[in-house]
Amino acid sequence: MTAFASPAVSPERADATDFSVAEFCDLVDREFDRARLSSFWSLETAFERLVNSAAAARALNTELHKLVRNPSYMGDWRPNQLLLHRGRGFALSIWLFEQSRQYAHTMPFYGMYAPMSSQALSYTRYELPEDYRNEVFDPRVRIQPLGPGSVAPGQVLKLEGDRYVYDFHIDKPVPVFKLTTAPFHSMEWLFNKNTGYAWQANDSELTATQLRVAAYILGKLADPSSVEPLSQLTRHAHHSVRWAAIQGLGRISRSAAIGKLEQATLDPHPHIQRAADKMLQQIRNKS
Repeated sequence: MTAFASPAVSPERADATDFSVAEFCDLVDREFDRARLSSFWSLETAFERLVNSAAAARALNTELHKLVRNPSYMGDWRPNQLLLHRGRGFALSIWLFEQSRQYAHTMPFYGMYAPMSSQALSYTRYELPEDYRNEVFDPRVRIQPLGPGSVAPGQVLKLEGDRYVYDFHIDKPVPVFKLTTAPFHSMEWLFNKNTGYAWQANDSELTATQLRVAAYILGKLADPSSVEPLSQLTRHAHHSVRWAAIQGLGRISRSAAIGKLEQATLDPHPHIQRAADKMLQQIRNKS
């Protein structure tokens, strides 16, 4: 993996544009109304000031010192990102965009991206169709290209994840400052860049994937003590978690699973309705 390079900031520039991560996050807490997502865009000027300050260099230098002094230090690192702050309804991070993606991905959030090095961040923007329903995957959905774009170092690209798909073109690694809201869509869709058609959809939040995996493992273990927590999980907001819980129940208690399947025939998600109808029919045919 390519290592992060801390941006060079002269003492004069740091003095002129000094703005700390803590100060910025305090401002977000005051100005960002989570119940009114459009208020997120009012943070653009403050975010641009943060991007052009010494904040990134200070944060990365601090992490570097911790990693060198303590080999067991983990910090809040991922393979290609450092999470600087996760607040109520937003996250601030530094990412290293290393290569272009095979598919064009939706963004289940609002975001602001700013390249931090001397290299601009280039992209192609696509429009989502008006009848796009994020929670119901449909391979017939197709995105339409709107053309290329580019954002210069130190400038901010506003990402409207409810309307557009952005495909970034990475010729060489680019460090990017990211400010994003919490996901407001449950799924992240992937689109074929050549045809524009939907190819796959994944959970937009790691917690949903973790709950699905836990439900699967509990079903495999088939311990009766798992009936109650899995039954509670069938009421989860995410449809894939609800269905995983029902499947887990089916491996432990036939009667409990049948009851939840009957309820699932009225589930608000059409995929769950169809799957529940099909499974109940299979159970009846075997009886």
